[in-house]
Amino acid sequence: MLTSVCDQATSFSTERLRNWLDIENHARTLAPMMGIHPETFEKAKNAVGAQKASCAIFIMLQLGKRIRDFGAYFHSITLGQKQNQFDPLALIKRLSETNERTV
Repeated sequence: MLTSVCDQATSFSTERLRNWLDIENHARTLAPMMGIHPETFEKAKNAVGAQKASCAIFIMLQLGKRIRDFGAYFHSITLGQKQNQFDPLALIKRLSETNERTV
C-alpha cells in the first residue's frame, strides 16, 4: 500500500521495492536529498523503528509542498514531541482516499 500510494518516492527508485528492507534502503537514500541528515534518519529508526521512519520519508515526499521544512518535520514526527501522534497507516489511508477522489 505504501509504495502504491506514495508514488513520488517510488518514482525515484531504479529498482522495484519488494520488501521493507528495500523500502528502508530507499528511504535512507532519499532522506539526504530532502535535507534530512543520515544521522537523523538513523536516530529516528532507533527511536520509532525502521518501518515508521521509512514511512515518514515516503509520506513527506508525497505531501511535497505542504511541508516547508522536511528536516524539521521529520525530526518532529520521529524524534520530537509528536512522535507518539504520528500514525503512518492513517496518513497513507487518507492519501489513498484523496488519490481516489482526484482520479
